[in-house]
Amino acid sequence: MKSQYVVGLVGVGAVAVLVGVAGCTLFQNEHVKKGADLYAYYCSHCHGANGKPGVGFNWKLMPDPKPKDLSNKDEMSTLKDTEIFETISRDMKDTTPNVGDKIGDDEFAVPTMPTFKYTLSEQELWSLVAYVRTLHGMKLEKADWDSFKKERPKMAAVPKPLVTASSDEEAQLTGRGKQLYFNKYGCNACHSVGKTGGQVGPELDRAGFRLNPSWVYRWIKYPQSMKPETKMPNLGISDDDAKAIMMFLKTLNAPPPEKPLPASS
Repeated sequence: MKSQYVVGLVGVGAVAVLVGVAGCTLFQNEHVKKGADLYAYYCSHCHGANGKPGVGFNWKLMPDPKPKDLSNKDEMSTLKDTEIFETISRDMKDTTPNVGDKIGDDEFAVPTMPTFKYTLSEQELWSLVAYVRTLHGMKLEKADWDSFKKERPKMAAVPKPLVTASSDEEAQLTGRGKQLYFNKYGCNACHSVGKTGGQVGPELDRAGFRLNPSWVYRWIKYPQSMKPETKMPNLGISDDDAKAIMMFLKTLNAPPPEKPLPASS
């Protein structure tokens, strides 16, 4: 009887350990779990499922600098929680040399890393930070979850733009739009033109043929107002910038792909 009792205790102890391990996974902090879901949806294609370089399907297609190794504790531990938050909720800056925005020495301004300031709620943004911390074995130091806004930024209806421009003005807008496309909003991180660019969004080689300009304008202003679950974040694009990008996309008129040869009988 005594041996059976001991065996029984050992069995119960083993089950308790297993339940404890599983419980850590099943009942992890609700905000970390929310952050994990957001990360998988918006970030994993570039940063990889575990934050490691070279894993995300879009990683190899991105220009330098490549996405940061979020699993590298030596580097990530040097960043404060607020610095990670400010990176994913910043306003985008034009990085064009000499003519772009003024960028401070310690200011993060990589155009191919989007902002989620205008897409996610404050609480969701902090949940992302909390999850990113787990990728390199750390925890969010402190968070007053009840004080964070839970509602996502409201998406207003975007009217069709009224754009009248001379040929010279249109050429100027097109040049400005190309600059914004690559150097401020990093559209090439997710969209390809020709043989370069990412594969998260659709190819834009023939955007001038297949996309209505006024639809393009409204889409890049507030993508969630047109498709709530789109992965494309709202980048806080101004009216003028949206018009310029629209003009640039109008010029992308690559010829259609060659028709495949008919199958031989």
